[in-house]
Amino acid sequence: MKTFSKNRGGFTSDDIKYMKLAVRLAEKGRGKTSPNPMVGAVIVKDGKIISKGYHKKAGCAHAEIEAIKNCKEPLEGSTMYVTLEPCTIYGKTPPCADEIIKHKFKEVVIGCIDPNPLVNGRGVDLIKKSGISVRKGLLENEISAQNEIFFKNIKTNMPFVCCKIASSIDGKLATKTSDSKWITSEKSRKMVQHLRKEYGCVLTGINTVLADNPLLLPRKKLGAVYSNADFDISENQKFYRVILDRRLRIKLNSNIVKTSNLAKTIIFTDTKNNLKNKSKANKIKEEGIDIMLVDTIGKSGKDSRKLDIKEILDILYKQYGITSILLEAGPTAITSFLRNNLIDKFIIFLAPKIIGGDSKYSMFSKLDIDKVKNSLKVKFAGTKKTGEDVVIFAYPAEQQL
Repeated sequence: MKTFSKNRGGFTSDDIKYMKLAVRLAEKGRGKTSPNPMVGAVIVKDGKIISKGYHKKAGCAHAEIEAIKNCKEPLEGSTMYVTLEPCTIYGKTPPCADEIIKHKFKEVVIGCIDPNPLVNGRGVDLIKKSGISVRKGLLENEISAQNEIFFKNIKTNMPFVCCKIASSIDGKLATKTSDSKWITSEKSRKMVQHLRKEYGCVLTGINTVLADNPLLLPRKKLGAVYSNADFDISENQKFYRVILDRRLRIKLNSNIVKTSNLAKTIIFTDTKNNLKNKSKANKIKEEGIDIMLVDTIGKSGKDSRKLDIKEILDILYKQYGITSILLEAGPTAITSFLRNNLIDKFIIFLAPKIIGGDSKYSMFSKLDIDKVKNSLKVKFAGTKKTGEDVVIFAYPAEQQL
């Protein structure tokens, strides 16, 4: 991680220390602030921290307001370190910039400019015009990465898609008999439960549903038998499951259907198949599951045409307010997302096991790449151990297909 020596770029070692604390505070809001960003704030006066705050969840006070409210000392003449530019707009809470001006801060140090077109520099300008000193750009890369979901939403009006893969070290998702339980360690599988809760939406294809009969819910503990109390979904948290099922092949006695009361479940199917499956569709809808009709794209043929994933993501964002998705699917669905340049991040769990076998159980299906120089490239962002496994965090190097 990049750091600055004393006075480099106008920032001192103390500046870095306080902003790092603000970043750690912001992290406490992970998975709770959507559609807002994670933000942390630290207030310093005479070389001493006098208050701290962070944005706890959407609808609650922003980090700057939390820090101001938490302070027991006079704020005039103090410095605020805040990870994201203070807002200037009225939403569920009043503008943070106005409160900073009202309390006569001496200086505001900002980590990253807010990309929201309704803010985007306006907070800096307003604070400066009041006579308060502003410095910006401290730990900017770290803070923008922390808020990668929010930045993607604001810039594209689309959900952020994280592709999670669990495989053997030779890239296999299952054996030749379709057995996949369990390739990765229990510690890795527990981490996946946290990821599900963090992203708030799990998306998979019908092949995975038919093969594994999954629940796709964040769980408090792992085990073969579940009760409603085992699932980690609070009453005030929305959680979504999305199934891509072009021909509506899902079974009425599947775990997805049987647990439809625990999470909002959405099935996307082909518009043309709707009349053929009307009776089945009505039974599914009676369970509280939404069936959304979308067009298919691609070559003609029974299995050649695919659901329009871009249209699906547009519906999920605009109609359901889904800002981030954990893609937990087989090679067919993953490759469809990859071909459409719709994967923003990879989290790959590699188990120290070698399976070999049929290529249909590999991470990805056919990409029609004949030469190594034409391979799709990713950028590694980090690795960590979970139990016996290694987890790789990576991003697509560029839009390539």
